[in-house]
Amino acid sequence: MRWLLIVEDHTLFREALAVLLKWRTGLGSVQSASIAETRHILNDAKEKPVCAIVDLDLPDEDGIELLERLRGLPVVALTSDRSLDRCALALEAGANEVLHKRESSEIIINAVEQLVGGLRTHASSG
Repeated sequence: MRWLLIVEDHTLFREALAVLLKWRTGLGSVQSASIAETRHILNDAKEKPVCAIVDLDLPDEDGIELLERLRGLPVVALTSDRSLDRCALALEAGANEVLHKRESSEIIINAVEQLVGGLRTHASSG
């Protein structure tokens, strides 16, 4: 089963993103609100996700550490910190793209679509 991992502590944003990504890519998602919860998800998963969206500003730990664990997996990192240092750290840790959390959902979804190669499993192309 192909799936997306969404790690974001803001419930409404995370759930809305999951619905929009399902509609646009046809991929289901597994959602998490913390690094600890994400560790359990990854340890229990039979297959790796095809892509991850990771909030770097999580309540329990720094999302940069999670990026290290996800190295080799396409990742869109989200942050509310606009500093170049923070973005550079995320890219060095393995993020393919770093976007500000205030970007439109369209920009975030487009970034995910590019990383998964425009994969469409169930979604209509129109």
